[in-house]
Amino acid sequence: MSIRSRLIWLVLAVLAPTLVFAALATFLVYQSQWKRVSQSMQETTHAVALAVDRDLARYDAILATMAMSPGLTNGDLSTFHRRASQLARPLWTGIVVYDAEGIPLLDTRRPYGEPLPMPPSLPSIITRSQMDVSPLFTDPVDGSYAFALHRPVLRDGKVINYLGMEFPASRLAATLAEQGMPKRWLGVVMDQRHVVVARTRNPEAHIGRRASGDFLKTLSERPMGVVESTTLDGEKVLSFFSRAHDSGWTIVIAIPRNELLASALASIGTVLAGILIVLAIAIGLAFAVGRTITRPLALLDEAAKALGRGEPVSAPITGIDETDRTARVLADASQKIHRASADMAEQVAAAVAQAERSHQALLQGQKLEALGRLTGGIAHDFNNLLQSMTVGLQLADMLSTDPRAKRALEACQRSVGRGTQLTRQLMTFSRNRTDESRQLDLRELVLGMSDLLGGALPSRVVLRYDLPDGAWLTVADPLQCELAVLNMALNARDAMPQGGQLVISLADTTLAVGNRFNLPEGDYIELRVSDTGHGMSAEVAAKAFEPFFTTKSVGEGTGLGLAQVYGFARQSQGMGTLDSRVGEGTRIALLLPRAARAAMPQVAEAAQRPLVAGQARVLLVDDDAEVRDVVAPMLEALGYQVDVASDAESALGRLEAANEPAIDVLFSDIVMPGRMDGVGLAQTVRERYPGVPILLATGYTERAPAEHGFRVLAKPFDIDLLAGALREAVETRAG
Repeated sequence: MSIRSRLIWLVLAVLAPTLVFAALATFLVYQSQWKRVSQSMQETTHAVALAVDRDLARYDAILATMAMSPGLTNGDLSTFHRRASQLARPLWTGIVVYDAEGIPLLDTRRPYGEPLPMPPSLPSIITRSQMDVSPLFTDPVDGSYAFALHRPVLRDGKVINYLGMEFPASRLAATLAEQGMPKRWLGVVMDQRHVVVARTRNPEAHIGRRASGDFLKTLSERPMGVVESTTLDGEKVLSFFSRAHDSGWTIVIAIPRNELLASALASIGTVLAGILIVLAIAIGLAFAVGRTITRPLALLDEAAKALGRGEPVSAPITGIDETDRTARVLADASQKIHRASADMAEQVAAAVAQAERSHQALLQGQKLEALGRLTGGIAHDFNNLLQSMTVGLQLADMLSTDPRAKRALEACQRSVGRGTQLTRQLMTFSRNRTDESRQLDLRELVLGMSDLLGGALPSRVVLRYDLPDGAWLTVADPLQCELAVLNMALNARDAMPQGGQLVISLADTTLAVGNRFNLPEGDYIELRVSDTGHGMSAEVAAKAFEPFFTTKSVGEGTGLGLAQVYGFARQSQGMGTLDSRVGEGTRIALLLPRAARAAMPQVAEAAQRPLVAGQARVLLVDDDAEVRDVVAPMLEALGYQVDVASDAESALGRLEAANEPAIDVLFSDIVMPGRMDGVGLAQTVRERYPGVPILLATGYTERAPAEHGFRVLAKPFDIDLLAGALREAVETRAG
């Protein structure tokens, strides 16, 4: 019998057991493929659930931060309404404050003080550490579907209010769209009651509907799994579901059963095709050379093993069309798998890096806010001390006739003046300030920062001024202007690690109509800070003014410095510009509108007018005993009768006393302990006693009393300033 015949009989002999083996292998491959597909889909569903929780957690973090707002915890709902409205506007959401019983107090979508209806979603009236996410509800304003996040507001460990933030359900549809699911797959987000919140297909017909009975029972019994079900559209699917841990919402990814079966059978078909090809090659090559039968199979085996190990596969040349085609398919599959793996790795790395940068920026922003509050408090306490010293030294100077003592007192007064300047520069770091724009001379402001800039710059950086004589007047917030100059100087310092020259200069410029800055035509002052550092590339310079953009490593900078410079310039009706070249240094400029010189008050003439003595009674209110001890004698020396109070409650009691002389002027500090500060006291007195003039004083405050029409003296003030202010108040009442 010939080899060809024997080979044919051999093929026929092994054909029957081969088919049995193929059936068994097909079953095993199907089981393995199904297991892999099921595990992959479970992981995908869980990942989408994590993405939903992450999106909700981002807004819950914003809500938690707002729940610690001083205005909310202190009961200042009007201020909180204004600030919350500014925050809610770019987020396209509404913020609601409830009392401890769940009654709405304010809604950023309505004017403050307007009566509010009971909203469709209320907070859980318990203190919770995790997210409080409402079920889906219909927004009464526009009729759209929405959901809400709630957070308790705590004071001394007790719940005083609840804070809610409402979002349209369409936000979660965007989260589903970001997952890039195939078109025939169905992604669904359901709330705690298993009501559809978002859906990738035909959402308008099914959002707001509850899951069907059998499927609902399965969802209630297990947090995650897979079940055969029928969609609300009537399509038979295999549904993979996972319940989000934090929100309690359920994510469902449904795949048509036919498509899933086809996906599973694809690998089985590949195995069967391989077996058939092997059999066909074996029969064909039995008529040729027997030893050539195993070579193509060996090459395919090696390629398949390499593909299984995740190695790149190149298409081997076997000399047989069928096996060559299979080899090319394996090679193409290998390339696609490697490209997909590389893309996914890059996306994951980029997402992790972005999350880390955002987290670090948030932490730095919180540190800067804490620094601002700390420096503001320190400035307030030091200004109270300087107030006592200022008045005490002036009284001592008035009573002393010894020339040597007067020289010593003058030296002490100069030291107090330097201390006053340092505390005002210290307040530069306090970011929580309202706009206090006034006319200022930029030349005097920059020269007044010499000590602060000298301490901030190392000895290797040479500071030079180019400030022409004359008045360089503009209207701006002095402290914000000082902070902008300091930020530009610190940016220049960091650009010159080996040292260099920093130049601060002033120059005039005139802008015509249609200028490139889109500013009104007119005269402007250009405040420039130039350095000889390493400079910036065009790409970096284009983003330098963006908030949180920085070229420094994580933890070494926030990117808020130049953003503050740009924000200050725009707030002052001007513009910030940057000109930089790599290796040629950087020039940052502030274009601020030039202001005409305003008429200065006739201080000398006012000081010569006689004091109102023995006829006016001043109620002095200050919580600092040392300030009261020096200011009260000073008022008496000016000819006033003085009553003192240590807080707002005592001052109101004195005003209400019927058996005491009437008060002609209220002179109060702003920052005081108790449930009412100086601004609150002034507002109460203006309501109850509209004929009593009010004069306020402060060393630091986050409130803006000028907005309420009160005159404010900045501590420390001297006798002449106080005398003039009291005289104007008394004359106003007399008039």
